[in-house]
Amino acid sequence: MTRLDAAATAARSAGPVRLRRLLPFLLPAVAAMTAVFNGIQQVLLPTQVEAIDPVHKVGSLALLTTFAAIASLVGIPLGGTLSDRTRSRFGRRTPWIVLLSAVSGVLMIAMAVSVDLVLLGIVYTGLWLTSNMYQGALIAILPDRVPEERRGFASAIVGLGTPLGVLAGVNVAGHVGRVWGYGVIAAVLVVASLALVLGVREGSSLGRAVPRERVDHRGFFEAFRSRDFTLAFVSRFALFLSYFTVSGYLYYTLTDYLGKENVPGGDVVVAVSDLLTVTTVAWVLVATFLGWLADKIDRRKLFVGISAIGLAGTMAIPVLSPTWTGMVVYSVFLGIFIGTYFGVDLAVMSLVLPHPDRVGRDFGLLAVATGLPQILSGVLAGGLITFFGGYTGLYAFGVVAALVSGVTILFVKKVR
Repeated sequence: MTRLDAAATAARSAGPVRLRRLLPFLLPAVAAMTAVFNGIQQVLLPTQVEAIDPVHKVGSLALLTTFAAIASLVGIPLGGTLSDRTRSRFGRRTPWIVLLSAVSGVLMIAMAVSVDLVLLGIVYTGLWLTSNMYQGALIAILPDRVPEERRGFASAIVGLGTPLGVLAGVNVAGHVGRVWGYGVIAAVLVVASLALVLGVREGSSLGRAVPRERVDHRGFFEAFRSRDFTLAFVSRFALFLSYFTVSGYLYYTLTDYLGKENVPGGDVVVAVSDLLTVTTVAWVLVATFLGWLADKIDRRKLFVGISAIGLAGTMAIPVLSPTWTGMVVYSVFLGIFIGTYFGVDLAVMSLVLPHPDRVGRDFGLLAVATGLPQILSGVLAGGLITFFGGYTGLYAFGVVAALVSGVTILFVKKVR
């Protein structure tokens, strides 16, 4: 049997009945993973840094996220690659999902009790390594088990894990305090991971051939020889660079750009939660329908391009209307366009993977285009705010990066 035949057989085995069983377990795991990233990055870490070093909070946050960015860059493809090569009676992905969720939970508890900036940075970097390795193994489940013709719908359902995770993460972090915030998010990650591996058991991988290439830089980045894969990576990277660079500094946008006195009740933590809730509601209302529609008319690339260009327009709203009302309107359109993107993004990415038997590695590389911008957002935002026009420069950068994403994806040939 050839590699393509094997991939086709695997896809056929994940038919509609199994898909209905897989997605209800995969969705909470994705949501829990997203809660880790957003609950910590949006609320817990900024408030913790502000408490430790209030005078230099922007620079300190940027420094911590620089080290975490390196861990993220390594972690996502490493998790995918190691799981690709794992042979056990529990399968390829399951051992890593269980192990990495447990280690990440322990590291979150360690962050909760950290009161020194250096110690906080070390534990935070370790957490971002393990949680991004977890992400690399987790997202490989989509091309592993979902046939191509169902990936738009599956992508939309799994994509809902992102807004649900954002909503859960920021609200838990914003309302229960630091220690409980870390503890609850850690517990949810572990429980959701165990539910996934026990609820939809992965078959044994003992008889599966191990990819022959060595795990070195040449094999690791072999996928970039594919033109469509490279273009998809660049488009995804630019889109998430726009999104996370701006949204990652939402807390400081409200405190330093709008001013606490212009936020309802003067409570910035609650205001962040409220705005992200508005975004999430708009997101959820459109994502599932648009994923289904993209499958129906077979125009997934078009949907990605429209959502990126719409996001560029959205980023201009806080510049034109730097008010609380402007931020609410911005949050609504942000949910609509980023929800559209997430409704079809995973389907598009899964269709440009060049090697059917190395989907974990290659999907992991594409996931770097999501994870790395999320971490680099602090560094970029800090530089833009400090040296390039303050928050106006921040949102202008978001406009440009989103436009680059929308234009780049149109040159992908394999996906309509």
